[in-house]
Order: sequence, then structure tokens, then C-alpha cells
Amino acid sequence: MRDVIGRRHPHPFERVPRWAWWTFALAVAAYSGWFLTSNYRKLVDERVADARAWRIDGPACPVSNRALFLGVHHKPPRKFDYEGVTFIRRFGHVSCAPVYEKGGKSDRFYPVCQFTSPGDLLIRTRRGEFYFQPGPGQPATVSTAHGQARCVMASNFLLNPGP
Repeated sequence: MRDVIGRRHPHPFERVPRWAWWTFALAVAAYSGWFLTSNYRKLVDERVADARAWRIDGPACPVSNRALFLGVHHKPPRKFDYEGVTFIRRFGHVSCAPVYEKGGKSDRFYPVCQFTSPGDLLIRTRRGEFYFQPGPGQPATVSTAHGQARCVMASNFLLNPGP
């Protein structure tokens, strides 16, 4: 900027010493790094907690086959798709969630579904069809890590949790 006589006036930013600019830039970079890292750690901690909550242990579900699943039944199957996996059950209710691999520390996930009392189960993944028969009134949890369906006869999902 120049005045009427032609003298140059420094821009207001030019009056700030160079060391102050470097200090400001380093402070912004440090804060940004801290902010991004803390948010990422919080996200990973939440994924690890979810993986723990959705890990259900119990006896393995009895394995079934296509003929038994398609046999004569009083109730038709109920089908739904979740995260690229098809779940088919006869009875009950279901709750599903994506669970991240490596105990929640990976960026890849797989679906896990908890059933109140599915009766018969047919699970279709990219690796094939899997048939299970937990039986009437039995809870079940199905996980599909790496496209391999795994069923246990236990579940934390309750339709009407008590007080």
C-alpha cells in the first residue's frame, strides 16, 4: 500500500515478527494433532467396548441342513439383510450391530445378530449358506467374521428387560 507521496506502508500482518508467525503455526499444528488423536482414541475405545458387549459365549448351536430348514413348518421363515449378510429365522426378535475385527481395533467390521428365540436359522454370507437349529424358545447369537457364520446358544438381547 502506498500513500499520496508514494511511500510504502507495511501491511498490518507485516508488522508481526516472523517468530510469532512460526509460534502460531506450530501451536495450530500441535492442537490439530492432539485433537485428531484424542478423537481417534475415543472412537477406538468405543469400538472396543462394543466388541466386548457383543461378544457372547455359550454352547454352539446344533448344525442343521437345507432339508430340515425347508421341511414342513407351521410358520414361514422371516428374512432380512444386514451389512451384506442374509439372515432367515422362523420365530422371535433380533438385534444386530457391526462389530469391528481385532476386538474393535480394526477398521473392518462384520455383522453380529442376537435372537430371542429364532427356532431354525439360515445364514447366507459370501462364503456360503450356514444352517443352525437352536430349537424353540432358545436364544442365539450369530457372528459372521470373515464370512464364516458362527452360532452360540446365548444372547443378551431381551425383548422386555425387567427392572
